[in-house]
Amino acid sequence: VELQVLNEIANNIGDSGIVSLVETLCHPSSLATEENPPGDQSLVTAPHYTTLRMLRIYGNSGVTGVGLGRVAQLISALPALTRLDMSGHDDTPAHLSDTAAMALAEALPRLPALDQLDLLFISMEPAGFQAVMQAAEEHPTLE
Repeated sequence: VELQVLNEIANNIGDSGIVSLVETLCHPSSLATEENPPGDQSLVTAPHYTTLRMLRIYGNSGVTGVGLGRVAQLISALPALTRLDMSGHDDTPAHLSDTAAMALAEALPRLPALDQLDLLFISMEPAGFQAVMQAAEEHPTLE
């Protein structure tokens, strides 16, 4: 059975936690294999999560625009995604810098199955917002 949906919603995971989670999804070989018991190869043979269809990491307090920017740099390694929810926390909205927004805009064409992108409680500078909007409008499956 392969992981198809991951909901990491409304936790206090912070930037380092959310980035570590997504790095592990995108590059499972980065797991600390020295923590395996002797003879246990489960982390060494960890599957790639290329079949992950839904990644919902919204509403996590402590996740800032910096963490979401790093997530944006990583997600193109998940080409089967149909839904990505990177919404901020309603009490503490996240701000994506132009660099982070551009990373998201650059990732969208590499997610050919994506049909839903949620960015509630996220602010962006005008140039970054324009880049994300243009990438979304040019995307063949995003509505």
